[in-house]
Amino acid sequence: MTSASSPSVPAPRDLRWLRLAALVCLAEAAALLVLAVVEVATLSSSRAAVGVTTTIFFVIYAAGLALAARAIARCHSWARAPLVLTQLIQLGLAWSFFGSGTEWVAALLAASALFVAVVLLLPSTTVLLYGEPSPGGEPKR
Repeated sequence: MTSASSPSVPAPRDLRWLRLAALVCLAEAAALLVLAVVEVATLSSSRAAVGVTTTIFFVIYAAGLALAARAIARCHSWARAPLVLTQLIQLGLAWSFFGSGTEWVAALLAASALFVAVVLLLPSTTVLLYGEPSPGGEPKR
């Protein structure tokens, strides 16, 4: 890492935006856990296999999302791609909620996904995660 006096050190506000995006991702993970609990609570013997596998999927998805959110808050660059992919999936999910009186769900999903995706794709976030590019185009570490 570079010294605190170096001009390539990102501003604290850049780190705050990244950590706020990580917090939003943690909220998304918590929502997935709530969905897992609801799935278990509504489990019936006629659809036990679907209910159990859906619950397992939600729990694993939430754990992965929380792990990536924690990693991105600590500026680990590997977590950016899974989080961006998750937000793109969430935008598609938001689209499916338009209509039938669920526009508020669509708006909530879309707003949080767009916020996180924009923060993760900002040039300042790229510098924060990968460092300043050298004149040859390769990032400096």
